[in-house]
Amino acid sequence: MNIKHFPKTPIAKVLCIVLSSASFASFAQEEVKEAKDVKAKGSALEVIEVTARKRIESVQTVPSSINAVTGENIQAMGVHTVEDLSKYVPGLEQPQLANHSRLSLRGVSSGDNQSFEQSVGTYVDGVYRGRMNRQRSGIFDMQRVEVLKGPQVTLYGNSSVGGAISMITNRPDVGDDLNGEFTVKYESEYEEAQILGGINIPVTDEFALRIGKWRDQNQGQAFNHYTGKDEFYFEDSAFRIGAVWEATDELHFYLRHEQGTFEKFGESLAIYSHVNPDFSEFENSPLASFGIGTGELNIGNDDAIFNNGPSGNKNENEETMLEVVWSVNDDTTITSITADSSYDYFHTLDVDITPSDLISTSVPEDYEQFSQELRIDIVVNDQINLMAGFYYQDADFNTGFDSDFHLTQLGVPNFTRSNYLEQKTEQSAIFAQVDYQATDKLSLTLGVRYSDIEKTATQGLTLLNIDGTVDTRPAFPDGHPYAGLTPALLSYWGALKSVGAPHEFENMKREESHTMVQAGASYFFTDTFMGYVNFADGAKAGGFDTLYEGPSSASPPGTSPGPSAGTPEDTQFEDEQVTAYEIGFKSDWDDMRLNVGVFYGTYDDLQTSIFNGSIGFNVGNAGKAIQKGIDVEFIWQATDDLSITANAEYLDFYYDKFEGAACSLTEVYKGEADENGKCDWSGDNLAWVPEFSAVVAAEHLTEVMDNYEVSNMLSVSYKSEHTIDSDNEQGLMQDGYALVDYRLKVTPMDSNWHVALTVNNLFDEDYEIYISKIPLNTGAYLNGLHQKNRRINLEFGLSF
Repeated sequence: MNIKHFPKTPIAKVLCIVLSSASFASFAQEEVKEAKDVKAKGSALEVIEVTARKRIESVQTVPSSINAVTGENIQAMGVHTVEDLSKYVPGLEQPQLANHSRLSLRGVSSGDNQSFEQSVGTYVDGVYRGRMNRQRSGIFDMQRVEVLKGPQVTLYGNSSVGGAISMITNRPDVGDDLNGEFTVKYESEYEEAQILGGINIPVTDEFALRIGKWRDQNQGQAFNHYTGKDEFYFEDSAFRIGAVWEATDELHFYLRHEQGTFEKFGESLAIYSHVNPDFSEFENSPLASFGIGTGELNIGNDDAIFNNGPSGNKNENEETMLEVVWSVNDDTTITSITADSSYDYFHTLDVDITPSDLISTSVPEDYEQFSQELRIDIVVNDQINLMAGFYYQDADFNTGFDSDFHLTQLGVPNFTRSNYLEQKTEQSAIFAQVDYQATDKLSLTLGVRYSDIEKTATQGLTLLNIDGTVDTRPAFPDGHPYAGLTPALLSYWGALKSVGAPHEFENMKREESHTMVQAGASYFFTDTFMGYVNFADGAKAGGFDTLYEGPSSASPPGTSPGPSAGTPEDTQFEDEQVTAYEIGFKSDWDDMRLNVGVFYGTYDDLQTSIFNGSIGFNVGNAGKAIQKGIDVEFIWQATDDLSITANAEYLDFYYDKFEGAACSLTEVYKGEADENGKCDWSGDNLAWVPEFSAVVAAEHLTEVMDNYEVSNMLSVSYKSEHTIDSDNEQGLMQDGYALVDYRLKVTPMDSNWHVALTVNNLFDEDYEIYISKIPLNTGAYLNGLHQKNRRINLEFGLSF
């Protein structure tokens, strides 16, 4: 049964001082000059300069697949989050799930567990953002965003085995006049209002400031009969202040501070369906009176019972970094980036998805990170360029997962199950990369990174009163049917059918080291046609599972061996290893560009976290996954006024070996579960991975009445059929769908303002991005609300 068959839906703590920035080695400058010369010879195509390899060069000379989006295009496409960006970059996905978002690239994701390191690293001005809740910071006042596909394990490291997203902010312009721009937008369907912009303030000939601001809010997506409001709605705001000081011609400083608050209010999950194991309709469902698949809500909890507050989340984050560039001489540049960042996050959900006061969950999370990178870039001679460096990172991470069960109405004692993790991570690494210009046409690259990672942690599970206080209720007396059990244990083992046990494992330590390698070669067959091949061998760190309750060998009370807390070693999941290859070419003609990359990778001990349908997750390492596919980018400047772009990705990403996976409803129905209730996912595709995704866009420019430039842009983004829940339920596949967006922009020829009309999802396509089991209701599913209806945006912008 496919989805379409259902109805739907303080300024900074520290100001860091050290040396840093991107290197400007002379041979890199020559590459850019040569790239620009190509354009001068007749190419009508824009040359986009990138820093994917931590030096400035044309995107067409980088031997790997990169999608680079300029600040102008970010503005035009209305991109303000990674989720927005994913619509225009095939292979990039960030669906919003119940407690977090799930960033993936070419199908590789960090999984659904806050303990996991980030498989797709996010970097802003070279600063690593180390947890998934740091990714929600807003894309605003950006110079460009670079999406680097494939493992980035030497120059970037930090477990970026799936790729990296590198964001480069707009920096102050020294010596320029006072200038800036701002834009206001209003969207009618969800009453969304945005204001964003930046201003450049020159102070002296050597010093300048830039201030950027973004604010976004809306008024809800579905009516909730319980609260009488449209939910969920959000209020996001962020600002950034940067300062550039060119102390001398050789020494430059860039100081940036950024902070933001991101809040979501109300319920974001709705009852989607209730089916039998064969996916026929479940008759007389107890959920029917609350509305199944209506697109409306009837969900809420009594705050007098649950003390976590109403459903929603709040994320407050800040980051300060200082970059200093010292050009020692024409051939040597020293680079260093120092940064301090942190966030506080809290999330509450009513996960029974009804107005009954049954279950509430909350996720508290706080994170502090200090990082230092120091590197040197040396032009050894006309043929050899050497980059080497050191990286250090210290991070404190505290998180948990609390589930409050108010079960007296079901004749079961109330209690709270509280998982928690307190973890400190220290990481140090040395890295080097050599680029060798073997001939005028052939370039070779070899990079190596050695990293040491030490994690110390305390992980535990405790059973509390529902108000969060210590449970002092005595055990049932002798002679009672549940003699020896406390009320909380009775509910935990009985109602939840859990087999773990309360515990606290203190001072656990995990140490690992990795030597990671990247190598590549590129050959210019002509001035405008380059072929390349590259190889990567890397790893993503293991860790301690926040959600651990007990070992997989534990069993229900009354059976052997019975419930167990297991041992500290049982809390760990192992590191993940990747070996990847890519071969491709990049080509430019007078008015066309065609880039193609074919890739293949193996991921061993892939880290997974799969919801078990109760209130728990199965966390571990899958045996092996295979990734293979092809990326294509095509740009055609058809005429002076008409440009056409197309980006596409074919991806086949499947588990080569994965035994002991959580079973979906369909697998249970077909009798595929083993004696332990587990299933074999070997050969199955990974969840949320469409086999084919593409975006095609056309923009036409014309003059009207000799006074106005009019831009018409039409884009179509497509994703093929894919599963959209962590247990890979084949009965709930999202059919392939296409979203059509249209943008009309009018700009006076002799003025600096513009007006625009943007229509997203022009044809009002109905689709889902997230579905999951409703706890303790077999066959019942929820879906995540999102802005899927047609949206009409009005925009006014002014630059000065």
